[in-house]
Parts: sequence; structure tokens; C-alpha cells
Amino acid sequence: MMEELELSEEWIEDTWKELEQARGEKLIKGSKKRSKNSNDLEEIILTFEDTDGLDLEETYLISIKANSIVIGKHDNKKGTIKTVGLAQLKGKRFLEYIAWHDELIGLQLTMAFEKGFSIEIAGSAIIQELKPKIKK
Repeated sequence: MMEELELSEEWIEDTWKELEQARGEKLIKGSKKRSKNSNDLEEIILTFEDTDGLDLEETYLISIKANSIVIGKHDNKKGTIKTVGLAQLKGKRFLEYIAWHDELIGLQLTMAFEKGFSIEIAGSAIIQELKPKIKK
């Protein structure tokens, strides 16, 4: 049985402030780290264009680690989701995220992007901003 989490806006903003910061921004790069063994958390690193900053060339990175991370494309006509590569999200704006709790799986988080793309995150999730490496 699924139930929506009743979360205060303050709790969401504090817990997923990185996702709040990224809403409306364009994904310009993404990479997925492969797990060495089945007990490791999966990780993706997303690079967003920072259009809120004064310098339009500015970017920021978000690391997401979770038990399960699936990138997909929704087909509204068929009502299905097709698994795609992270590269398919390049150039798409991050629109919204939705969180809920499933009694069997735990936390479920969907990150919705333009044109029906999404990232589905399940289980324990760690979301944090990474400092970009300064080019010399």
C-alpha cells in the first residue's frame, strides 16, 4: 500500500535543498557510477546550468546515491516507461520532484524532466551538492 508523505515545506527545503535549487535548470551533463558489488549504493552525478547566477557559464553538481536509480522515458500513448541512458536527459530542464513512501520499498522519489523523462530513485537516498573542480 502506498501513502503520500505528509511533509512540511520547511522539511523538504532543508532535506532536498539541492533539488529545490535545481528546479527549472537545464541538465548539461550526467554520469552514472557503476557499483562494484551488489551491496553498494548506485550513484549518479548531475551537472546543471546555473541560470540564477550572474555568470551564465556557472554550473553546479548534484550527487544522488540510492539503492536503486532508474532513468526512463514515459510514453503517454502506451502508458509505459522505457529505460534509457542518462545521456538522453542532456539538455532537458528539471521540472519537479515527487516523494512518497512505499511500505515494501521505502522512500520513492521521482525527478521529472522535460519531454517525459524522469529519474526514479528508491530506497535510502543521499542527495548532496558537489563542489566543481576548478580548471587551471
